[in-house]
Amino acid sequence: MKKIFFLFLIISNICNSQQNYEFFGALKLNGNVKEVITYRIVFTEINGNINGFSITDLGGNHETKNKIAGSYNKKTKEIKFKEEDILYTKSALSDNVFCFVNFSGKVKLVDSNNKIEGSFKGFFKNKTNCIDGTLVLVGVAKIEKKLFKLSNKVQKSKNIDKNIKEKVNPVALLDSLKVNSLTKNQNLNVFIQSDEIEIQVWDAKIEDGDRIDLFHNGRRILDNYVVVNKKKTLKVKLVEDKNQFRIEAINEGERVLNTAMIRIIDGDRNFDLTSNLKKGEKASITIVKN
Repeated sequence: MKKIFFLFLIISNICNSQQNYEFFGALKLNGNVKEVITYRIVFTEINGNINGFSITDLGGNHETKNKIAGSYNKKTKEIKFKEEDILYTKSALSDNVFCFVNFSGKVKLVDSNNKIEGSFKGFFKNKTNCIDGTLVLVGVAKIEKKLFKLSNKVQKSKNIDKNIKEKVNPVALLDSLKVNSLTKNQNLNVFIQSDEIEIQVWDAKIEDGDRIDLFHNGRRILDNYVVVNKKKTLKVKLVEDKNQFRIEAINEGERVLNTAMIRIIDGDRNFDLTSNLKKGEKASITIVKN
């Protein structure tokens, strides 16, 4: 009985020491052209150690997900994190393209209501400086409150069309920012560690008769497949040189656009994305082995 109680205390301490955080915002780049890039970070803080990921250019043509690591000092309120390994990117692969964010600032990490703001420095993989700027992030809880407040105003308004009201969904809007979306002719480079992966395909919303073909290096592995809510799981052995998966929309179901949720499972790591295609359009995923 004492052993069980002692184990319960250990588990409780671990759970209490771990905190989860999510922030949305932007990177404001220095230079002649004041470019602003959307930015999101999600991380856990355990006993002062930070681990998680960042996403740059949400929903854009250069959307990139990076692993982040750092630290947080509860006494001084100082937070530090830096981007490390690339997990996926829509950008062309080149060492001179990827500028990794390094940030140090102060924030009172209580929950996801807080704001993180300050200067950051960017470095290439070889540690040379690329571009600096300002990081401005707002906790997801604060964003959700504002979105729900706005939604309530829209729903109560007599001057707004019923069809528009139905489309104003705060939860759906935030969820859309959290999932990588592939559109016509886009390619997503995903960095994988295993020799074999699992691919899951399903319809995350209402089944409406969407049909797709899925190819691996030109070989059809799903033929005229009807996308349904139940996940279709495929195990695929990767070849050494190149592994490209091409998604083709055969039709558009009862709802506009052919949509399919796709999950790539690499050991204990998952990569989720959704394809949004018109009839006859294609998109691709290129697997890059680390």
